[in-house]
Amino acid sequence: MRLRASDADRERVAEFLRDAYAEGRLTTDEYQARLEENFAAQTYGDLVPVLRDLPVPPGAVPVPGVDLNPASSVEAHAEELNIFPGRSEDDLVINPHAGPANDTSLVAIFGSFERRGTWTAPGEIGAYCVFGSGDIDFTGAALTSQVTTINALALFGGLKIYVPFGMDVRSEAAGVFGEVKVATGQPRAGAPQLIIKGAAIFGEIDIKRV
Repeated sequence: MRLRASDADRERVAEFLRDAYAEGRLTTDEYQARLEENFAAQTYGDLVPVLRDLPVPPGAVPVPGVDLNPASSVEAHAEELNIFPGRSEDDLVINPHAGPANDTSLVAIFGSFERRGTWTAPGEIGAYCVFGSGDIDFTGAALTSQVTTINALALFGGLKIYVPFGMDVRSEAAGVFGEVKVATGQPRAGAPQLIIKGAAIFGEIDIKRV
């Protein structure tokens, strides 16, 4: 949120404000005040309040340094998931020597991120979707801990988490004018556990079994 915003970012936000004004979502005074707030913004943290309570599509204002590949549905990458044709819930094993863990912090601010395919999951992951979307897929992941914790924030954004059927999933996340959805399923005895903490604030955290 402390990253510096560019002139192009401010102009994109101004376009959303113009559309909102044309649709009657903002009064003339609100539109002028937010335009001034927008062009005075120095960081992405300054831009977020400008778009408060307005519909903004994920990926509208990309943030430098964030993986911005468009998030895809399960169906869209089902073929890629099948590179593990022999994988079953019995394959959910802990491998502390799986190699260096991938990023421990995934961020989507006006953008999106994906973590799927073959990757090494650290024991604790931060996943932050602010006016953005994120996908975390554990079906092909090498786990390094018996308990994997995701500290999640979906603020006017959406986070999807895909887990194998045999994994033990526990949600401690709160929905604040938002929703936390956990797919039902019986974990196998002794299966690795995934704990989701955090909050969905005017957003959604959706845990799916695949």
